[in-house]
Amino acid sequence: MPDGTITLPDTTIDYDLRGDGPPLLLIPGGSGDAGVMGPLAKHLADSYTVISVYSRLASRREHAAELGDQYPASAADDALHLLDKLTDEPVNVFGFSAGAIAAVELTLRHPERVRAAVVHEALMTHFLPDAEAQQAMFTSVRDTARTGDMAAAGKIMTEGVTAPQPEVSIPLRHFGTWLDGYADTEPEPPAPELAPVFARLAGLQPAFIEHVLVPFTSHVPDPDALRAAADRLVPAAGIDSRGQLPHRTVAAFAASLDLPLTEFPGGHLGAIERPRQFAEALTALLEIR
Repeated sequence: MPDGTITLPDTTIDYDLRGDGPPLLLIPGGSGDAGVMGPLAKHLADSYTVISVYSRLASRREHAAELGDQYPASAADDALHLLDKLTDEPVNVFGFSAGAIAAVELTLRHPERVRAAVVHEALMTHFLPDAEAQQAMFTSVRDTARTGDMAAAGKIMTEGVTAPQPEVSIPLRHFGTWLDGYADTEPEPPAPELAPVFARLAGLQPAFIEHVLVPFTSHVPDPDALRAAADRLVPAAGIDSRGQLPHRTVAAFAASLDLPLTEFPGGHLGAIERPRQFAEALTALLEIR
């Protein structure tokens, strides 16, 4: 269960809180159940006060389908309200997938509250030369799900996200020591406490596809605000995602801002599948910010 809840005029937002040190906000992807960040947060808690925010869908999962379409701006404002409750300091932010898009929007809308935002595989198709085709794929996922065939929708999305992609020529960075011997390592066994989280996520998947997938992947950040906040943004991708759409998309985003791409352990879900290695890499990056 979440550690706490804040009440906003039109919703409630759950959060988890642990650790001690400078504040670090974690924003999960997908339907936004921050429980998946638990193992990562444990590894970070010796160095940071880790704040993990749940989305509106995950905070009100029994009524998620009734909330309608969700947008990055609202997710960013919800995160801001939580930060205002918990800390006066500017925070470091880490988000992956849809959470990374929310992290971008939080940084653009409230730059004074963000030290650095690590945006891991933010799937904003706007930055791709074939944006229309890629967005059509995500729309097809949603439209197929609306027919009731969730298995077919999932297959379209998996094939679209993992299909071989052209490389983006961009400088790559790696922080920490995790890359040494990485090829000989494996994802960590799932922590037992994640079992109920995965069950909740399965129940929220239809609401995610219906109300999050298209509004987030089609999001177009304000270009002037992007340029103004570029020094706070850290585009990132999983090393195992090379050649796939998430890596290519965030690389194109980084290239648009003349920024390098920071690679992390694992793939799109590296923060969940390799929390120890991921925490080491994230801590090493944030130590130099």
